[in-house]
Amino acid sequence: MTGTTPSFAPRFAMHLLAVAAVWALAGAALAQADAPPPVSPPPPLSPSPSGPAQPFSFGLSQTLMHESNLFRESANEEEDWNSVTALNFALDQPIGRQRLHGSAALQMNRYRDHDELNNTGHDVGLQLDWETVANLSGALGVQSARRQYRYGLDSVTPFDGLNIESTQSAFAQGRLGGMGEWALQAGFNALHREYSADAFAKLNDLSQWGAEGGIGYRPSPDLGFTALGRYTRISRPDSDLGVGDDVGRKQLELGVVWQATGASRLDARVTRAEEKHAVMDDRSFWTGGIGWDWTPSGKLRLRTQLLRDTEGSSGNVTNLEATMPAAPAGDQLRDAFLWSAQWAASAKISLIGTAQWSRRRFNDQFTATGSRIEDRTTAFTLGVRYTPLRALDLGCDVATEKRETNAQTLTEQLVTRPYDAMTAGCSLQFWFR
Repeated sequence: MTGTTPSFAPRFAMHLLAVAAVWALAGAALAQADAPPPVSPPPPLSPSPSGPAQPFSFGLSQTLMHESNLFRESANEEEDWNSVTALNFALDQPIGRQRLHGSAALQMNRYRDHDELNNTGHDVGLQLDWETVANLSGALGVQSARRQYRYGLDSVTPFDGLNIESTQSAFAQGRLGGMGEWALQAGFNALHREYSADAFAKLNDLSQWGAEGGIGYRPSPDLGFTALGRYTRISRPDSDLGVGDDVGRKQLELGVVWQATGASRLDARVTRAEEKHAVMDDRSFWTGGIGWDWTPSGKLRLRTQLLRDTEGSSGNVTNLEATMPAAPAGDQLRDAFLWSAQWAASAKISLIGTAQWSRRRFNDQFTATGSRIEDRTTAFTLGVRYTPLRALDLGCDVATEKRETNAQTLTEQLVTRPYDAMTAGCSLQFWFR
């Protein structure tokens, strides 16, 4: 037991007492609540089902997590407990033909043994969906996020100090053509990301912007096609380590969505991309994906995806699938299989499971021998949600993550490394409306 454990124990006990108090108050005050909870922030490891949103809501949440390998190391693994206390807000308000909706989470993160990682964070987003009488519609949105960078997602040796990732982004989308067969669409987005740790920031800070335009064709209500052209510009600041690898990417994407039956929906896309790099080699590649949503009953929902994509070409991006790794810009292509299931066991209890597998192939330039470096990551998640009251949610998750690689030399292991990790946690959310 470390020297910091006694100081954490009272805080841990206070968290448990606070959770019990909130539970008791919720049972006394909201047993007769009529409205369901709004869309809630996701619990620690896997997403929860979303309920109907209210015009405005705010709430409190408490999460306790344990990680067996906090820094995703190959050896000398360190475990730790993490407490996340959050104040959450949700907004969903129609304004004539428009709709304004958003969410915000203000978080306080505390660690038992590694208190040097203690930090505060936030995730705030606001979006306006708009439409006019002339078959014009679209959306505008902004988002700001501040969080501790997650160790092990980047493929170099993990940085094990406090490293706050701050991201600001914005987007605009427009579409001409309502329910007719043909439609024109265009969009623009911008992102700025920086890190608090100087050594990490020199290679990973970035700014980017992108624009796209194309057409959509919908011959029937159940079938739709899209063709999009996209350009993205990624800039990195120069540093004493050298010139940043600025990237210009051109893409052409074709997509299709087919509602095969009332319970089955298929989507597919294929993309051809060309990248021009300031430092690394230029390259061209194909990406794409196939997805299948199947709802065999009112209680069971399944999602299956096969993907080939490039991770990190816009930096160390966060993946939607929380346990999959990312890597520095333009380093690799990824083949992945993703599967998720959600089963409503009763009106108050639901189960969520996910299975994920990915393979990354790195550029030959990362090894002196010229051999192809690969790694494979497998992850499983199982979660349960319990909603004893309409304003109260309780969830617990357990996840395993394992990466294997053929990297052997010290130089190759700067690109990728093997590790095992297990994460378990529970969260409680209480909403006021």
